[in-house]
Amino acid sequence: MTFPRPGSLREVVFCFLVCFPLFIQQLFAQQQPAPAPQQQQAPPAQKKNNPFEAIPQEPDQPKPLPAKPEPAKPTAPPARGAQPAPQPPPQAAPPAVERPPNDVIQDITFRNLRRVSQDLLKNTIFTKVGDPYDEEAIDRDLIALWNTNRFNDIYSEREAGDKGWIIRFVVVERPVIRTFDFDGLKSVQKSEVLDRFKERKVGLSAESQYDPNKIQHARNVLAEFLAERGHQFATVDAELHQVPPSALTIVFKVDEGPKVKVNRITFEGNKVFNDRMLLRSMVNLHALGIPHSLFFESLIPKTFDASKLDEDQERLSGFYQDQGYFTAHVTGSTVKVVDTGGGHFRLPLVWSNKQGKGANIDISLEEGRQYHLNSLKVEGMKFIKTDLLVRRALQMQDGDVFSTAKLRKGYEDLRKLYGTFGFMDFVEDPDPVAVPNTDKIDLTLTFDEGKQYFVRRIDFSGNTTTRDKVIRRELQIDEGDIYNTNLWDLSILRLNQLGYFETLKAEEATQVTKDTKTDTVDITLKVRERAKNSIQLQGGVSGIAGSFVGFSYSTNNFLGLGETLGLNTQLGTRTANATLSFTEPYFLDRPLQVGGTIFVQRFNYDQAREASILSGANLIPLYQQLGTQNLLNYTTNSHGFTLFASYPLKRSFARLGLSYGFTVQTVNTLTTAAQEYYDYTNFLGFNGPNALAGITSSTITPSYTYNSVNSPINPSRGRSVSFSTGLSGSVLGGNVNEVNPVLDVRYFRRGFKPTHVIAMHLSGRYLTGYGGKVAPPFNRFYMGGENDIRGFEIWGISPIAYVPSSGTVPVLNSDGSPRQQRFVDPSTGAVSLQAVTQTVPNYQLVFPGGDMSTYANFEYRIPVFGPVTAALFFDAGINRIVDTNQLQENPSRILQLQQQFPEAAYKSKAVVAAGTQALRSSTGLEFQVLMPVVNAPFRVYFAYNPNTVRENLQPPIAADRSYFPNNATFNNAVATFGQPLPFFERITMFRFTVGRTF
Repeated sequence: MTFPRPGSLREVVFCFLVCFPLFIQQLFAQQQPAPAPQQQQAPPAQKKNNPFEAIPQEPDQPKPLPAKPEPAKPTAPPARGAQPAPQPPPQAAPPAVERPPNDVIQDITFRNLRRVSQDLLKNTIFTKVGDPYDEEAIDRDLIALWNTNRFNDIYSEREAGDKGWIIRFVVVERPVIRTFDFDGLKSVQKSEVLDRFKERKVGLSAESQYDPNKIQHARNVLAEFLAERGHQFATVDAELHQVPPSALTIVFKVDEGPKVKVNRITFEGNKVFNDRMLLRSMVNLHALGIPHSLFFESLIPKTFDASKLDEDQERLSGFYQDQGYFTAHVTGSTVKVVDTGGGHFRLPLVWSNKQGKGANIDISLEEGRQYHLNSLKVEGMKFIKTDLLVRRALQMQDGDVFSTAKLRKGYEDLRKLYGTFGFMDFVEDPDPVAVPNTDKIDLTLTFDEGKQYFVRRIDFSGNTTTRDKVIRRELQIDEGDIYNTNLWDLSILRLNQLGYFETLKAEEATQVTKDTKTDTVDITLKVRERAKNSIQLQGGVSGIAGSFVGFSYSTNNFLGLGETLGLNTQLGTRTANATLSFTEPYFLDRPLQVGGTIFVQRFNYDQAREASILSGANLIPLYQQLGTQNLLNYTTNSHGFTLFASYPLKRSFARLGLSYGFTVQTVNTLTTAAQEYYDYTNFLGFNGPNALAGITSSTITPSYTYNSVNSPINPSRGRSVSFSTGLSGSVLGGNVNEVNPVLDVRYFRRGFKPTHVIAMHLSGRYLTGYGGKVAPPFNRFYMGGENDIRGFEIWGISPIAYVPSSGTVPVLNSDGSPRQQRFVDPSTGAVSLQAVTQTVPNYQLVFPGGDMSTYANFEYRIPVFGPVTAALFFDAGINRIVDTNQLQENPSRILQLQQQFPEAAYKSKAVVAAGTQALRSSTGLEFQVLMPVVNAPFRVYFAYNPNTVRENLQPPIAADRSYFPNNATFNNAVATFGQPLPFFERITMFRFTVGRTF
């Protein structure tokens, strides 16, 4: 006889639980008298086992047995009039559970919850209050709660209520990660590890629930990160520490082990190209050094990374294929880690010879033969129906070496060409086939041009301040035009040049939605605005220099209209100035840029105060003893304005501009000495208009500019050229005649890595007067400082010259003692002795500035992290006087000196110290931190100056022995006016500034 297998184990268990108590009850009722009735109590709710703890197994006997205990279920009531018999405790059957009046869910509760709300869990489960009671539904709820990954244990209980079943889910919540840290990290920073966790989506954070899977993921990511830094043998373990009541801390114990560097790379099978050429193509593992040098190409070994080795092997194959070896490939590679270093010989900065681990890499190659293009077949081109254009793009003719590099470049040029006509889905499919037993390749190019798209709509997002029209007027395409991808890229560049937004990248900032039914696209440009306002307050107090307070405000996007407004004021004891500037980039909604500047400036010169500032000591009482009227005290007042306008050339980055400036400068003398000084000296004794009468400059400046630099704040690509010529003349209403041409060139390109920037700058300018007049001294050129040659003092580079003058020396006796004479005061008749003095001719040292200056700057900028950039720089420049005729002495002053000293033989020109016109250069390291508030980098740099002027300057001697009564007086005069002046420029410079050199 065979018995059918039960369809469900639950049914067998249910029958067993119902029938077994009845059978035992009947058996005892037949053998023993019935005991006295007893009060039956409701049994406590029984714990339901976790459905995930065990899996039911199929029984071996015909009688099925449960693999896991099932929750208590109601049993059938006993027979009418029968009493339950007492049973021994070891064999006691579960008493009957009291059933509610209705077999429905009366309530659902959760026990042991600390952080998770009951409402959230009630929404997670499927069973709701009022539903019929169903064991299978409860099991589904347990699975749903378990899948939330919030609990370490879950089971359910039920209890009879007054209306139905009360379901209780008892949970054990997973602990919370209070903190996690790393112990043993040396080669990487914690912030770098957290960035890598974020990049790999580890999901580990403080106050998150503990998940062992996340911990294991974090260990794997950290070990992989350390392997990239050369620690291939690093181990990472996680230690858990309980924090009562339900939290824990995690400490990742890291043992980095030795760092593995690339020790040696060898090649096998290369016959056409030597090892040096192949190493250059391995960007990841090739040692750092001076490119293409004979002995210094491999100076600093790189860290070994197995994943980077795979990339370099692909580059090796690509290098061969670019040279026509179409079938060349890497057949295999082996890596052997060996011990390196440890000897006694060391070469500082080149070879430390420390103990460590090195990877010896052996790569085997199969070069094959060099292939040439046999034939070219083009299919699928309908819009452009000529193969000649394709051949020009590929730059390959029949018989030329088949280069995959030219093929890629040709594809890119063709995509750009089709993109200009709206074919944004242009796709190429090359099919190169080698002709058997030859070095020829038949190339078939199949193109899928796709559809031609037009622009239906252009929208913007993120411009909370900037008006839409400010962005739209920079776009080179409009709604209804063909979607020209090249013009769109040009539009992105023009927007970056404004400086209103964070740097835009076309592939990230542009969202293009295609409608294939209408062949149109909707473009959404996403921007993020920069801080447009800058407000600065400054002030200071000094017992010598006095006090000052300053305020400045500037905005490059006034009211969101793209206008530039600036206000700068300063009020102090020495200086007071105010400048107001405004620029309208689109005047009358046309690309006509107009603007202007108005300024007022006053400078109060006090000889005693200025001498105290230069010396660093309070010399004011000493100078006051000379008498107030004998001091050179005066005030200069200047005011003026500038107007400018420029207009762009069509479809280019070039602009033509014209500006006009008018400046008036006057001097008000405060002492007799100052009045006499300005009466006979013009421009430090040089020929020109007198400052007491006012120096009026009326200047017109035409200009041409070309600017394709991608950002005004942090440029990385592009170039700019600016040329202008300032012309000042009496015909324009001033008394200054001068010509000032200026050329400025800047160039930015990618460095050795995509994020590196090579920046170059060249500037040249010239100044000359005409019509018998010279240029004012304040227009001449002074160099030095962070704006041109960084290692020198600000405006410290200038030619040094000597101008004719006179001075007073004491008359000495032959023995060197001061000679004295009797003096009778006419008012009192008092007799006193006074020192005898003598006025003698001499030459006075001046810094006239140059009339021709040129300098060049070179920077290699390397991003370090965030807004910090390191820049290696080299500056060089020269500031000269090429036209000494512009340093003609004032004729009246020369005549006065010649009449006073007829034998001095004064020259009509200033005598230039030739050594001070030499080349200056500076090199060093600069760190830049871009501050978004001021839109300019804070920077600190150290500079070393290879070329400086370090000599003793010998002034010309105008007086000979015949002017003096004896040798003692002559020698004293020579020591006073003919003493060599030590002029030694600094070799090094350390400075903190704000802004860029270029």
